[in-house]
Amino acid sequence: MRLPGLPGTPQNILIIAKNEGWNARRKAKGKGHEYALTSLPATAQDAIRARAAQQLVATLSASRAVSRDREPILREQSASQLSLSLTSQQQTVEAARTGVLTAIERLMAGCGLSKERAMQHLLASVQTGEADALTAAMLRRAADERGRKSDTGLPSIRTLKRWFAAREAAALAPKIRHADFALPWWARDFLGYWQQPQKPSVELAHRLFVQDQQARMADTEIERVLPSVHAVRRFLKKLGTVSREAGRLEARELKRLQPFVRRDFADLLPNDVWSADGHCFDAEVQHPLTGRPFRPEITSIIDIATRRVVGWSIDLAESGLAVLDALRMAVGQAGTPAIFYVDNGSGYVNALMKDEGTGLMGRLGISMTHSVAYNSQARGVIERLHQTLWINAAKMLPSYMGADMDRQARQSQFKLTRSAIKHGGRLPMIAWDDFLSFARDRVAEYNTRPHVSLKKRSPDAVWSDFELHGWQAQCEDAGTLDALFRPRVERTALRGEVRLFNNVYFSAALAELHGETVQVAYDIHAAERVWVYLPDGRFVCHADWNANSAAYFPQPVVEQKRDARADAALRRLDEKREAVEFERTGRPALSVVTEPTVPGISGRDIAGAFERLAPMDVPTATEPTLRVVGDIEPMGFQVPGTPQLRYRQWLALSDLAEAGEMLTDRETRWLASYARSHEFSVMQKKQADACEASA
Repeated sequence: MRLPGLPGTPQNILIIAKNEGWNARRKAKGKGHEYALTSLPATAQDAIRARAAQQLVATLSASRAVSRDREPILREQSASQLSLSLTSQQQTVEAARTGVLTAIERLMAGCGLSKERAMQHLLASVQTGEADALTAAMLRRAADERGRKSDTGLPSIRTLKRWFAAREAAALAPKIRHADFALPWWARDFLGYWQQPQKPSVELAHRLFVQDQQARMADTEIERVLPSVHAVRRFLKKLGTVSREAGRLEARELKRLQPFVRRDFADLLPNDVWSADGHCFDAEVQHPLTGRPFRPEITSIIDIATRRVVGWSIDLAESGLAVLDALRMAVGQAGTPAIFYVDNGSGYVNALMKDEGTGLMGRLGISMTHSVAYNSQARGVIERLHQTLWINAAKMLPSYMGADMDRQARQSQFKLTRSAIKHGGRLPMIAWDDFLSFARDRVAEYNTRPHVSLKKRSPDAVWSDFELHGWQAQCEDAGTLDALFRPRVERTALRGEVRLFNNVYFSAALAELHGETVQVAYDIHAAERVWVYLPDGRFVCHADWNANSAAYFPQPVVEQKRDARADAALRRLDEKREAVEFERTGRPALSVVTEPTVPGISGRDIAGAFERLAPMDVPTATEPTLRVVGDIEPMGFQVPGTPQLRYRQWLALSDLAEAGEMLTDRETRWLASYARSHEFSVMQKKQADACEASA
């Protein structure tokens, strides 16, 4: 540290510390000792405190360390690093001065004049009007706008001599004013308040910065002149765009301002790379089952080399089956691709696609490549397809619900459709079958329309050009495609049966494979039959739906997925209903623990203590049943405050309802909603466990 009053070597410091008896202790890590500050000489203590004060002022708070660690880059700094050429004005003045000096040298060579006489003659001829217009214009344009102006508006002899010297130094262009490259001392501190994801205004960030600095100066007794809000605004204008927005924008949004790499597809052939993505259609159509308005999910597959839409699928929701249908169409019409470039969505990252033994990619010999997460710019071709094809198609329908739709018009359309559902009437939107035809026409129109990226040629025309030059797609026959696009899952054969999605399939050929693992292929649209393969891919037999099935009729996978979506929607409705009931009664969904925490007891110990409690008392047939737990009911029916009391209340009301007694509307609604709650299921299970334990 080279403190005043102390020697510069460790050995001499140890000698002084021993002689003066400094308070010391061993270091927590490593060898050596640490000395108390108060044991050092006074001059050394003052120096350490002064350095600590300076470091405290310059040190950034931990909450803003990330923003302040960034090195701000000024616009002029960035321009200088790029070694940009002169401005237009500098180039014009430099050319004019070069022309003036050339005219002087021409006089010297043609008339035998000295440099001094040639300069005097040139200035005099311009003043008297004898010089040509071009020379006069160059002389006036070459004059420096800075400094004191002459009466004639022409440069002096001395100025002309300076121009000759500047030409020798290759600095004939005039200087221009540059912004100060030096960062002010407060720059990083202020950016710690400005570069926040909350995006504070300049006034708010400046106010917080000033308050913090004033508090620091009060603690350290070091005063500095703080910048005004106008100085801060001028500083922000000097910053480069990316450097200014860093911290206010996270990495994903900041990519929109940073350079990127354009991918060249000139060397690609058709079916080299396919890209796929799902898109929620921006217009409402009639649901094929319920007739209600909804927005379908569209999966599109595009060939990168030709920009041709080779496959597409429309489903009720995004899923792996929608991707499978789109891929089935693409491979059947265009052939098999080499690379399938997709994102990390659940429709692509699943066993249906990627499993080594049963996945579709392995059986077709396709290499699936995923883009970096949250980097949609890498798949710009398919992202642009959504805008060009599907968003423009949605705008052709009156039920368009996109973000750029007029709010009042969108609200009117929404009210119109919901009123037709509630009160009857015709829905002003396209039917499902018509929508399928509409989508098919839009895809055909897209493939025949010229593209800028294809040099004004259409995708179909580019595809045909490749075929005319000898390229052929790798296609499979219909039977092979049907077999390939049947999803496969691994199951265990038991007594000639295999179970799949709650359905049981039987074949006598499976009797000898009892207990062995087999691969079961199924059709997503039909459930009457499955195809059984050995793990090495050899076909065994067909297995047909059997009467031992759990359902009266076999249920296809598509219908099972539909039922699962319906169940999930009903669960969400139950949760919303329960939240409304909680809001009606004014009771919080989570109770607040007011008892003090016991030191040394963990949450697991508390949970175990609750499990060891005796089972709750359950009203028997001999006990009187009460409509409300409590002695009086001043405000009508009230929901009890604990789970045990609520469960007892439900049992009491249920017994009253079974006995034929009339319940109030509020009691009836709560009786139905509580029976669907998660708490009721837990309490009912606890009651059953308690009864088994007592038995």
